[in-house]
Amino acid sequence: MSKLDDLMKEINKEFKGDIIRKGVSSYDYERIPFTSPRLNYITFGGVPVGKLIEFYGEQHGGKTTTSLDVVANYQHMDNARTVLYIDAENTLDVVWAGKLGVDVDDMIIMNPTNQGAETIFEKTLQLIDTGEIGLVVIDSLGVLVSNQALEKSVEEKTYGGIAMALTNFSKKAEMLCHKHNCTLIGINQIRDDMNSQYGGTTTTGGRAWKHNVAMRMEFRQGKYIDSKYKDLSRGAENPAGQYVQVAMTKNKTCPPTRRTGFYTLRFDIGIDYLFDLTELCLKYGIIEQSGAWFSLVNPNTGEQITKVQGQSAVYTFLEDNADVLADVEQWVNEKLQEAE
Repeated sequence: MSKLDDLMKEINKEFKGDIIRKGVSSYDYERIPFTSPRLNYITFGGVPVGKLIEFYGEQHGGKTTTSLDVVANYQHMDNARTVLYIDAENTLDVVWAGKLGVDVDDMIIMNPTNQGAETIFEKTLQLIDTGEIGLVVIDSLGVLVSNQALEKSVEEKTYGGIAMALTNFSKKAEMLCHKHNCTLIGINQIRDDMNSQYGGTTTTGGRAWKHNVAMRMEFRQGKYIDSKYKDLSRGAENPAGQYVQVAMTKNKTCPPTRRTGFYTLRFDIGIDYLFDLTELCLKYGIIEQSGAWFSLVNPNTGEQITKVQGQSAVYTFLEDNADVLADVEQWVNEKLQEAE
């Protein structure tokens, strides 16, 4: 063994971990999958474990719903640990969370009442450092108030907001999350950028948070749809669901080749897994479209399995034929894993 190998071994022993090694696999991250195959396509499999993530965007854009979807899927993973949900807005809808598959009774829920951002961040770091927390969701960063602002009256001005607190928190959280293999999702809102003479928008919390997160995803409300997945106007009285528009604005855990997309949200069942699956099948040629007709084809043999009219009919066929659905899921997963 060389002197370099000996020194590397001593460094790892001193810091009680594998902090220095030779070589690394590119983009080899364990991931928490989304329910939507389309979101898994954009993110190369889901949210990376052990990283800081930001979901941000306008109101009713799907940020909280997507976060709860991650929570539900994490809870079903074999190596899942406790989930910490910081409900800073005090708006957690347990009924909706249940529809999305979340086991609310198995979460630790923090409901700050009169605590400043610094206090909340400090307690969050302490909980992560126990090593027993596997996923943290902060909903949301935009409503947190600094200790300085809490101590002053509404007439008195404060400067900086939670930027300094979030800067210090993100630096420490990044290290602790890596150490304990804990994922942290911070939900954030967009606001008018008052520092720019050209207008535009930004997010709360300053720049350091943006630098420390490994993935930033922007969510916007897309078109409303009816029960047959037909587009509705924004003034529709009783939509059955909506599309959630997603833009990947930062991703340091996979190639930057998949930038935008959407997923389908139904208000009665949550994220529409089957409809989004058919969308990926169209992309990969597993489903072929000719006008209003859709043909489901075995990509390995070219055999036509069925031909139906309308994409919703494909949905119904897969819902009624579990064996075919299992094959389609396998074909899609194989395509997702292929290098592009």
